[in-house]
Amino acid sequence: MLLAMGIRANPIRFTLVPALALGAAGVAVAQYYGTIDPGVGWFIGINLGTYPTWWVDKRQAKRDGFRVPEWTLHLLSMVGGGPAAVVAMRTLRHKTRKRVFQIAHPLLAALNIGALGWWLMR
Repeated sequence: MLLAMGIRANPIRFTLVPALALGAAGVAVAQYYGTIDPGVGWFIGINLGTYPTWWVDKRQAKRDGFRVPEWTLHLLSMVGGGPAAVVAMRTLRHKTRKRVFQIAHPLLAALNIGALGWWLMR
């Protein structure tokens, strides 16, 4: 629809920014209610934002639309969205042939979960 109006969609504005905003919203909700740790709020929020980002990239790949840059997918995994990235890879069958995704994202998911465990145990 944006292309019909002569506007090129910006994948950063439509994918990375909302995903990071969900992470920040998770922290804000955690601090507001005080019942869960802000680190857990970030982890939940960033994972809720990571999966739709992968879905958008898969959808756009099928439609030859704008693509989410690979560095965006890697960045979201590095900042806590690794588990959602692995789930998205498996359920959407997206980026499963690229070796860097096969190795890096499961490793990042394990590191994310380990970091969350460390955060909660400190």
